[in-house]
Amino acid sequence: MAFRDSATAVAVVDSVSRNILFSNDAFLRFFKDLQVIAGRNVFSEEPALATALAGAATSGAMVVHEDGASNARFEFSPLLMAEGTSHSIVQCLVSPLSGHSFESLAEGMATSAAAAVNEGYRRILDSFPHNVWLCTVKGELFWTNRTSNIFTYGKPEFQDADNTRYIAKVHPEDLTGAGVALSKAMREGRMEQPHRYRLRDHTGIYHWFQFSMAPVLDGDGTPLYWVGTSVNIQAVYEAELAAAARMEQLRQRSEAHEDRVLESQRVLAQQHKMELVSHLAGGVAHDLNNLLHVMGINIELMQAQPQCDGLLPHLRILDGCLKKAGRLSTQLAGFSGRLPQNAMALEPQALVDDIQELLAKAVGAEVSFKVQIEPGLLPLFADKSYLENALINLAINARDAMDGRGTMLLRVAPRSRVDQDGHPADYVMFEVEDSGTGIALDLQERVFDPFFSTKASDKGSGLGLTMVKTFVENSNGQVTIDSTPGVGTRVALYLPVSRVPVDHVLEPSPGIVPGAGRILLVEDDDSVREAMNTILNQLGYDTIPSFSSDHAVTLLQSGMKPDLIISDIRMPGRLTVQDLINVVEAGSGTPIIFATGYSADVVIKEGLVNDKYQVLFKPFSAAEISARIQAALGQHLQAANDGVAEPEQAPQAG
Repeated sequence: MAFRDSATAVAVVDSVSRNILFSNDAFLRFFKDLQVIAGRNVFSEEPALATALAGAATSGAMVVHEDGASNARFEFSPLLMAEGTSHSIVQCLVSPLSGHSFESLAEGMATSAAAAVNEGYRRILDSFPHNVWLCTVKGELFWTNRTSNIFTYGKPEFQDADNTRYIAKVHPEDLTGAGVALSKAMREGRMEQPHRYRLRDHTGIYHWFQFSMAPVLDGDGTPLYWVGTSVNIQAVYEAELAAAARMEQLRQRSEAHEDRVLESQRVLAQQHKMELVSHLAGGVAHDLNNLLHVMGINIELMQAQPQCDGLLPHLRILDGCLKKAGRLSTQLAGFSGRLPQNAMALEPQALVDDIQELLAKAVGAEVSFKVQIEPGLLPLFADKSYLENALINLAINARDAMDGRGTMLLRVAPRSRVDQDGHPADYVMFEVEDSGTGIALDLQERVFDPFFSTKASDKGSGLGLTMVKTFVENSNGQVTIDSTPGVGTRVALYLPVSRVPVDHVLEPSPGIVPGAGRILLVEDDDSVREAMNTILNQLGYDTIPSFSSDHAVTLLQSGMKPDLIISDIRMPGRLTVQDLINVVEAGSGTPIIFATGYSADVVIKEGLVNDKYQVLFKPFSAAEISARIQAALGQHLQAANDGVAEPEQAPQAG
């Protein structure tokens, strides 16, 4: 420890690599100044010192070199030498030539060596690639290096008598923060982390800098002044901005991706919900149609009994209710299907005339209900029952939105719009406008979602507008909604103009025509099969009941030859109606009439799309089935006759 703290400058040098292996503090201070004066590695590149070091290594004796420039005497003495080689470890002892000490030399006393040291350090600081500055313990800037002056003022040297030149160069928004950081560092005696600020260059452009500072202490540890560096970080700042912009872009893309995922999940959930509702609606409609069918047949059977004349008025009421229930069931079945049933050309004026009274009753006496029909209306193509139910649904929604009091307008007008394929098309618009509470903008897109309702939980199921939209879209139409909270709502249905003329001829209801023949009746529902069996027997037909496609196919393959087959479409069992059709077509080609309580989409799924076989949708009347049977048997007989070819005549000899 004493050797290290000695005032005598001592070092151990490798004579081959000329690297300093060990030195005490006194030597380090002296050698540092010597390097500054020389501007190079003195042991490697100073010829006189290199020669003296090599001489000591090769001779094995002490070699002395006196250097006037540094006012120093160098004594090189070999310490270790490998036998037979010139390689050795050399001790270097440095002492002053005159009475001056190394301390006075380092402190800049009036000697040529001290002046050289100071000049060397100044060159280093001036050439430093960053701004270097000195300030007093009061914070007054009194020196800046050449790099700083060129950046700030455009010239190597600049004299500021007032010592305020940097204040005008700091960005006004950063001046307070920089002053606080400077004051805090001086108060605490150190600067924990650099501070960022903007500094204006000599062309007037601001650059981002980062400054840090440290005190220069005397022997007692008291700050003499402070030295600071300001590093230009404009490129770093711009890179940070670019990185932040990129991160923001990625965040937005991530949010957009998350929004798309959430929207996809919502749409998927919506589709699952729609599939559930569709399946439920189709099943309920099928069972309801079967019940209505049985009830309708029994009403017809009772009406045919002479002893029931007194009950005829009551039976007619039941028959009317049955038809209304059948209409609702048809709508429910259609909700699960792809296409409306019984679409036809309709006169808008006649349709409104038929339903206007019903709409007025639906909205109530305290609602001012008006109808506005614009000129130029063309026939539209849609299912009348579906359209009437859609308008009733909109009217009830309008009434509820007005809490039973207000104004409702039904506007019917010709309109031109772009269709789903982007082509201009003509439509008939049915618009229902109310003066109700209105719907918020963020909810307007959801009003057509299943089970979504703006009404109280006890006033709406959330399926009404869904069924309306399903009907309109299945009719190749469009539906829009426009609502303003506190003002009211307008819902418009756009239905396509008909390409076929309106049929004004009212066909009389088909009568019951007795017949004869054997009918294979395939129906899995016991009550429906029993009712159908009864009505067919009364029409004069012999029936062979069957409860599934499997059973019917077995009967046919066993040799049974009915004149006609009446079959349900979907029944339990291994075989389907398509298997039944294949067996029939491979055999006698017996005509088939399909009777179903399902909607048209089930008929499509079962492959009955080529109109080769008649399809009756339950509930239907005895007169309807009678007419269909007569038609099917007549067509079959005609086809059989057409299939018998007349024999060709042999040519006569000439």
